[in-house]
Amino acid sequence: MGSAMEFGQVAGLVAAACWAIGSFIYSRLDAPAAAMNLAKNAISGTLLLLSIPLFGSGMGLWIAAPASAYLWLVISAVVGIQIGDAAYFRSIQILGPRKALVLTTLTPPISAVLGWFWLAEQLELPALIAMAITLVGIAVVIRDRNLASDRSGLHEGNPRDGLLLGVFAAFCQSTGLALSKVSMQYLPPLEASAIRIVTAFVGGLLVAQYTGVLPRWKQQLFAPGVPKRLFVAGFIGTYIGIWLSLVSANSVALAIATTKMSVTPVFMV
Repeated sequence: MGSAMEFGQVAGLVAAACWAIGSFIYSRLDAPAAAMNLAKNAISGTLLLLSIPLFGSGMGLWIAAPASAYLWLVISAVVGIQIGDAAYFRSIQILGPRKALVLTTLTPPISAVLGWFWLAEQLELPALIAMAITLVGIAVVIRDRNLASDRSGLHEGNPRDGLLLGVFAAFCQSTGLALSKVSMQYLPPLEASAIRIVTAFVGGLLVAQYTGVLPRWKQQLFAPGVPKRLFVAGFIGTYIGIWLSLVSANSVALAIATTKMSVTPVFMV
């Protein structure tokens, strides 16, 4: 149990590093936030599906899992990835990645509340103190930086909108992780990650097709230089990052896992 918890905490830190790399790349791409979200879900979803035969736990778990586990993962995908990640991408376009990532420090407190009331995860005082010290330390490290220099200049927007979108994204991502943790009683992190990403991709594709923006998105996403950078960001930031984030959430309390992942701004610095 102890080794699993240690690995879960390391997985959270590595996920944070992956998200820092991915966030920086996404902030430099000249494409709508929702379009980038759809593309990264297509890339990482394909990689996750290809990984299941190699690293998965077998069809027995898929068959044994109750319908409720799949339902929670579908809702988690829509809330945390399809909606939450799109809001986050727009936030980093407006504010720049480091400033937007500071808002992710709201995720652990939200996760602590969700874990306490929904998942019956009780945090002892030392864990709460450690969380607080970590979050204060992140804020201190980030505060004195010239965050405006992070903005790519490709996407203008109202800073207030970027702030609100960042807060909204933190809430969505916390909720998505909590929903995923319920389902991981029955399905391992790899399988849960694949279901979430593929569901978010299908949902995003349907919305893009229905609203008629898909042809324009294709032109922007396949512009010179964009596909290569999208693949790198999707591979590191989403394929590896989301897999490890669920490994962490499945191994330790949700609030502790999200605190580890909240060091992403430090990696960005």
